[in-house]
Amino acid sequence: MRTSGSLRVLGVMTGTSCDGLDAACIDINPNGWMPLWSASVAYPKDLRRKVLEYQRPRTRNSPQTWLELHRSLGEWYGRALSRVIASQRKKPDVIANHGQTIAHFPAPNRNGITLQLGDPTRIVHATGLTVLSNFREGDMAAGGQGAPLAPLFHRLLAHHLGKPERGISIHNIGGISNLTYIGKNREILAFDTGPGNIWIDAAAELATGGRLKMDLNGKLACRGLVDWHAVERVLRHPYFRKPAPKSTGRDEFSFELLLSQTQSKGVDLVATATAVTIESIARAYESCVIAGKRPLAAVYLCGGGAKNPALIGALQERLPKVTISTLSDAGIDGQLVEAQAFAFFGFITLMGQPIGGPWTGAKGFGPPGHIVPGMNWTTVVEKLSSFTTS
Repeated sequence: MRTSGSLRVLGVMTGTSCDGLDAACIDINPNGWMPLWSASVAYPKDLRRKVLEYQRPRTRNSPQTWLELHRSLGEWYGRALSRVIASQRKKPDVIANHGQTIAHFPAPNRNGITLQLGDPTRIVHATGLTVLSNFREGDMAAGGQGAPLAPLFHRLLAHHLGKPERGISIHNIGGISNLTYIGKNREILAFDTGPGNIWIDAAAELATGGRLKMDLNGKLACRGLVDWHAVERVLRHPYFRKPAPKSTGRDEFSFELLLSQTQSKGVDLVATATAVTIESIARAYESCVIAGKRPLAAVYLCGGGAKNPALIGALQERLPKVTISTLSDAGIDGQLVEAQAFAFFGFITLMGQPIGGPWTGAKGFGPPGHIVPGMNWTTVVEKLSSFTTS
């Protein structure tokens, strides 16, 4: 039953893997929040191909084609979300859409830039609802990395996972892998650890001639031999030596980088890509958490990598003194965490509060996302009054 003074926010996420759209609707009231429903929509093949093409190194496209992609993504989001919302009894008040990351170039001294496409005005036109978007730019304007942003939401989930003073981490293995460590006094340490699934997915697609877009259950990697010399060469990349805060993306870790470091083919290439992900994660914990004398009792995985038992098992072998499990094992749907997080950030945007924090490197006020009012804007403003007066 809906409580008086609540706001329903639909969070929408399409990650760097470009495997689909995840949507999660949550109900927020002055006393807390609760999940309502969720849905997933597959990426249209032609649109996915174009998004991946635009992220290739040294890609050359005219301003018009960039704008057309921005429009096409916005129209797809609008159509897909209109269908999803129509199928649900509990309708959202606002949509918080992360957009599709096309480029991400963090840099010091407020010089970082990032690009998420998917025209929010097209989503407003299709759904009639108020839309929140462009969540990363404000953090970068304040000198932050613009990523990872989810830690603020991860800290909300932490009380479901045991006592933070034990040292726990929520680790998302999406296209890019990132950790959120929560320790004593609710301390947050968060950064991208490197490639997550982007190389594994690309290697699986190459190994199967396009038949598979991912390594289901890690079966291909288990059949292959790892090129450990290539793994070590990749892990000498300057990114891995950078201290936190730090973030990265396809721009820094294109698939071509892996191919330039190994002669592996087929399942051996998948195994090598998987080993890079595992080693980069394990070494991140060893160097930044364990070596820093921070307690670490458990790591909870989420994202696509949490569905890969071969990856989970290998990571447990690398960190034998740490319990490796998934958020789903703890009763939290790990595939929805990012979409729920951006629903939460949509609410924070409406309240005019920053999304990032010290873990991104931001200093001072980092403006939140952008607001495109919909036909229901007056109603949204009325509902927000219950939060500002409570």
